[in-house]
Amino acid sequence: MAKTKVAPFDRAQCQAYLASLIAQTSLEVSELQLEQLTTLIEMLNTWNAALNLTAIKDVNQIVLLHVVDSAVVLPVLLAQLKQAAPEVESPSVADVGTGAGFPGLVLAILAPQVHFTLIDSVGKKLSFVRQVVARLKLTNVELINKRCEDIEHEPFAVIVSRAFAPLERMVGWCLPLLAPSGRFVAMKANLEPGEIQAIPETVTIDQTVKLQVPTLEAMRQAVVLRRAS
Repeated sequence: MAKTKVAPFDRAQCQAYLASLIAQTSLEVSELQLEQLTTLIEMLNTWNAALNLTAIKDVNQIVLLHVVDSAVVLPVLLAQLKQAAPEVESPSVADVGTGAGFPGLVLAILAPQVHFTLIDSVGKKLSFVRQVVARLKLTNVELINKRCEDIEHEPFAVIVSRAFAPLERMVGWCLPLLAPSGRFVAMKANLEPGEIQAIPETVTIDQTVKLQVPTLEAMRQAVVLRRAS
C-alpha cells in the first residue's frame, strides 16, 4: 500500500495564522506557548499521514478546527476550576475521549498550572499524544489508555470532553470519576432538545456558554453540568 504523503508545512506561516486567530480571542498566549502549539500542529501534520489521526488534513483547518477550537474553552474551564477546587494549587482535569489530544494537549500548554489526564481507548492516538508530551516536555500531562468506564482514579475537579458522546452517555460513563463538587464541561457543536431531556437526574445543567471561534460561523458552546443537589 502506498504511503500517504505528508502535507506541506510552512512553520512561519502556520504560526502567523495561529497568532492572528488567537489575537481575536480573549486569550493571553506567550511566545513559548505559541511555539509549542505550532510544534503540536507540525507533529500532527506529520503523524497524520501514517496513522490517520484526524480526517482534517489541511494545516490551516487543523489550526482553526482543532487548536483554536480547543483553546477557546480555557476561560470556561478555569472558571469552573475556581468553583470546584478553589484552594487546590494544581487542580486535576480529565479530558475524556481526547483522541489526538484535543482539547487536552492545547489546554495543558495554555494552563501549565493545571494537571491534565488525557483518556482514550485508541492506543495509536495516545502514542502520538505521548510523543508530543515528550517533545514539548509537558510535566502536567498524564495518559490513560482505557475506556473511561474502566478507570479507577482519584476524582477529577473537572471533566472536559469535545465531540465525545451524547451528554447522557458521558455522564453515565464518567460520573464516578467526578469529585463531589466537580463539573463536567462538554464542548458541543449542537445541543438538541432530546439530548437535554435524556440527561439523567444525577446531574443538572449549570450553564451553557457560547464559544467564539474566530472566522468560524458554526455554533460552538460549552455545556457545564454538576451533580444534582
